[in-house]
Amino acid sequence: MTILKLTFGCILFSLRLYSQELKSTYEYRTSYYHETLNLFHDGSFRYFVTQELSHEEIQGNWQIRNDSILVLDSSPQKNKMLAFENQKKGDEITFRVQNMSKQDIHFNLYLITESNDTLLFRDQYKKTITNKRFSSFYIVDVNSNKSPTYKREGLRSNIFDIMLTTERVFDNEHWKYCNDYIIPIGINGEYSNYKLIKQ
Repeated sequence: MTILKLTFGCILFSLRLYSQELKSTYEYRTSYYHETLNLFHDGSFRYFVTQELSHEEIQGNWQIRNDSILVLDSSPQKNKMLAFENQKKGDEITFRVQNMSKQDIHFNLYLITESNDTLLFRDQYKKTITNKRFSSFYIVDVNSNKSPTYKREGLRSNIFDIMLTTERVFDNEHWKYCNDYIIPIGINGEYSNYKLIKQ
């Protein structure tokens, strides 16, 4: 019985190692910046970015859609932003912004109007008070991390409590995929002007 358990255990361990086998590595490197994406056969990935004074590593799951889109999701999954609407008397609209540890942060607030104009409130800290009307908004923190765009739910809501993840998170992120290269999305939410080349 013990031999059977050991044999079964060895088989499971071998299968796990095989399933984690590296499928492809994509890379972009300069003298001051290095970005790598490792895709594994079991549908997991490891993403690394190294620049002057920082190193970041993210793990998650990947899939290819329509032979041209690489979809990435962090694991464990994290929310990029949580927003809560409330109402109080008065015409002023207040945005209170914190990180997920409930610490006040510096940020830029972008309000999108019904006519699709964008109003920028630059270099904000802790909160922003305005009387400008808007239909949606997004926030960019001091590390250039861009939040998802939040669509206003209540027309009378005038207090918005917002919590942001200030680290890089992949949440159904769509990168442009070709077998030989990938065009990533940067922390600003835009496609990069460089490619990760298959090694």
